[in-house]
Amino acid sequence: MTSPASPRARRRATTVLRTGLGTVLALAAAGLVAVLVPLHWAEDTVVSQEGFTRTAGVLAEDAAFQEDLARAAVRRAVGTVLGERSSGIGFLDRIVADTARKAGDAAAGLSAQPAYQQAWRDALVRTHAANVPQDGGTPPKDLVLDVQPLLRAADAALQDALGRDLGLAEREGRLTVPGSGTGRMIETGTRLTDLAVPLTAAAVVLGVLALLVARHRFAVLGVLGLGSLAGLGLVWAAAQEAVRRISGPLGADPLVWLVSDRVLELLTHSLAERMAAAAWAAGITGAVGVAGAVVVSSVSRRRRRTTA
Repeated sequence: MTSPASPRARRRATTVLRTGLGTVLALAAAGLVAVLVPLHWAEDTVVSQEGFTRTAGVLAEDAAFQEDLARAAVRRAVGTVLGERSSGIGFLDRIVADTARKAGDAAAGLSAQPAYQQAWRDALVRTHAANVPQDGGTPPKDLVLDVQPLLRAADAALQDALGRDLGLAEREGRLTVPGSGTGRMIETGTRLTDLAVPLTAAAVVLGVLALLVARHRFAVLGVLGLGSLAGLGLVWAAAQEAVRRISGPLGADPLVWLVSDRVLELLTHSLAERMAAAAWAAGITGAVGVAGAVVVSSVSRRRRRTTA
């Protein structure tokens, strides 16, 4: 003879099993969401040449930065040119140094001109192409900065200011940062962004299955939202650590540090905005899920008391 409690026990066991399975699926979906937010950002902002130049291109309108950049880049290039002709005689070498300083000051005055601002954008395009090959090739081992367009833009004006042709337009404007080790990170990041679409589909499927399987759907929705929020926090901490590791070797060269520090600042700010928007969405989803679960549980208890 079957016990009257058996059907109720089976229903309870089924409910626990469905809720547990829904929770596991929701946590898996939340983990994917936390990874997909920076992954889609990297695809749109770092791997994409258009996205990268759009993000860093705003520095073209930063007068203080462009003045410092023009002065540093041209002083370095002019110093190299004149240094090749160094005589070892004190007063002549001081003339060389003074010429490099005047050249840098003259270049700084060009930074507000549209042609120079376009040269900055061209430098970004060339720098991105040098570090993130669009044809699927292998990126260079270390970071490469290409400031050749800036030197070319300043060349004619410096001839007028100094009364001599320094030949900056023909100088090599590519700077490699030894020890930066960005190549492996860029290669890994590019491969991961290729998985963004299938991983997004997997996250959607897991989330939908979690809600369909679970009996207590509001509770699972809360797990999905709060799990995503916690995952985003962990990913943001990992991203900050990655930025710290990248920026460390870049401080040895003042010109490289000037450019990389501001560009990394813009990229980090862009990622923070994307992650903050996702965190708000996850938090709201989690709050709705928890509130709904509390309300449903309260209503269920009242019904049981009424029927009892």
